[in-house]
Amino acid sequence: MKCEPTKKSHHHGRLREAVIALALDEARQGSIEAISMRDVSRRLGVSPAAVYRHFADREAILRAVAEAGFDLLAQRFEAVMPYASVPSDDSEALERFEALAAEYVAFARGHFGLWRLMFGPYGLGPKPERAARPSTYDWLGKSLAELLAAGRIESATSQDQYFIWTAIHGFSDLCSSSAPLMAVSDTDARDQARRALRSLGFRDRS
Repeated sequence: MKCEPTKKSHHHGRLREAVIALALDEARQGSIEAISMRDVSRRLGVSPAAVYRHFADREAILRAVAEAGFDLLAQRFEAVMPYASVPSDDSEALERFEALAAEYVAFARGHFGLWRLMFGPYGLGPKPERAARPSTYDWLGKSLAELLAAGRIESATSQDQYFIWTAIHGFSDLCSSSAPLMAVSDTDARDQARRALRSLGFRDRS
C-alpha cells in the first residue's frame, strides 16, 4: 500500500514566496510573534537549511512580510487612485483623498497583526533593494498636491503632509486593535480625513 506524503514540498525556486505567504497569513491572524525558522520549515515540508538559503534568520522573514504588507496596501491605493492618473476636477481630487483615507483605515482594521508589524521596527527599518514603487506616504503627498492645485486647501508642505498622515494613521491605529474603541464605517473614516484637512484651510463646497 502506497502512503501519500503528509507534507507538501516546495521547489526551491518558489520557496521564498511560500515562506512569505505562510508568515503573511500568521501576521493577519495576529500570531506572527510565535513564528520560527523551524516552525516554517516543518509546516512547508522542507528542511530548515532550505529556508535559510532564502532568509538569514527569523528577522529577515519578518522584514519581508512587513514589506509585503506595504505592497498590499499600495495595491489598494492604486485601485482607488491610480498613481499615474490625475483628477478631472476639484470634487474628484477630494474624493480621491477621502478614498485613500478610507482604504488606510479599512486596511488597519482588517489586518491588525500585519498592521502592527508594518509599523514596527521590521517595517520601518532599511528598505530592501528592489524595484521602486510609490510608498503609501507618496500617495498622500500626491493627493494633497492635487487638492492644493484644485484650490481646495491653502497649503501642502512637507510638514502639512506629516500632520495629515499622523491624523489619519492615529485614527486608523485606534480603530485597529483587537478590542477597538469604537465602531467605524467608511463614512466615519472619510469624515475624519476631511476634518484633518481643515488645518490646511480646506474649502468645503458641498
